[in-house]
Amino acid sequence: MKIFNKNTANKLLKNAYTLKTPEDSIRYYKSFSKTYDSTFAKGLDYIYPKRIAEEFYNHYSGNGDVCDIGCGTGLVGQELRAIYPNLIIDGIDISTHMIEVAKNKNIYRKFYNIDLTKPIKNVSNNYSALISAGTFTHGHLGPKAIINLLSICKKDALLTIGINALHYRAQSFDLALHKLERIGSIKIVKVSSKPIYGLEDKYMLDENQFGVVCTFVKVKN
Repeated sequence: MKIFNKNTANKLLKNAYTLKTPEDSIRYYKSFSKTYDSTFAKGLDYIYPKRIAEEFYNHYSGNGDVCDIGCGTGLVGQELRAIYPNLIIDGIDISTHMIEVAKNKNIYRKFYNIDLTKPIKNVSNNYSALISAGTFTHGHLGPKAIINLLSICKKDALLTIGINALHYRAQSFDLALHKLERIGSIKIVKVSSKPIYGLEDKYMLDENQFGVVCTFVKVKN
């Protein structure tokens, strides 16, 4: 098996930050979906899914089905199952190729191939919790997508959403979340900063390499 070094992983990361449209994302992840875990995740010591899962479980009651938003190859699902083996998890992703990799891990109950920049259709609307790592980043989804996500979970559902720190600030996620709380749609539980990568490297010390993890509860339909 070919061994991918950190330079390869860094190149993939930089290219990911240039994505602007859903079509860009589909093309990009098709090109290396089968080696995503070995190139990107292992090459950059991608600890973000584990950190998101840990934060999620700090607040989740353990009851009800969970939907992994932007499930990719199933890295978040793996971490969830490591903590709670009997959890029922569904996955949503824009890339059919990434979904195919996740299917082979036998973690998820079912999958939805969906572009989250559009209204969500034909998806169960009674999830008890949503979790997301790595989907809310440059060129992908803005704050409006959170409103769409609220439509697929029931009242009192828990949402733990990781947002790239630079993207969080540039797109004013804080203002959007506080507006949703002000109008009574959500209740913010916790906002914290988590490293996306475990590597100790000067390249990794800028704002782009951290996630703002927002945990909140849906208050009303």
